[in-house]
This record gives sequence, structure tokens and C-alpha cells, in this order.
Amino acid sequence: MIKYDDNVQVTCVDNNQTVTAEILEFKPQMILTISLDRKIKLVLKYVTKSDEYHGELYGRTFISKGPKGRHYSVGRG
Repeated sequence: MIKYDDNVQVTCVDNNQTVTAEILEFKPQMILTISLDRKIKLVLKYVTKSDEYHGELYGRTFISKGPKGRHYSVGRG
């Protein structure tokens, strides 16, 4: 099983600025919905060719590799 981080690094392509954003929804290789500064909601869609999530907001392009995942096993307790 994989557990994903609650935060993700997102880069604005237009000014090359990277920020940490809070993840609202994540479906691997499909969609990544984030909150910037707990004020702005941004939806990024997975692009297979670049293996990244891309989205646009206010005429700016944002990209992310997605959250880091950690593998763990669920055993008998």
C-alpha cells in the first residue's frame, strides 16, 4: 500500500517560483487538486508525456511532479 504526503511542491513556469501547496484531492496519474496559501484552489491534470501534473490559473502555468509516496505493508497486529 502507498501513503502519499499531504503537501506537494508546485512550480509556476512563468516566474520559476516553487511553493509548497496543500493537497485537497489526489488520484495518481489522473488529477491533483491543491490549495495555494489556503486561498486559491488549483486543479492540475496528469500529462503522460512529461509525467507531470499541469494546470493554469490567472494566465499562469503551474506544474508538479505530484506528492511523494511511501510504501508500507499492513500486517497482522
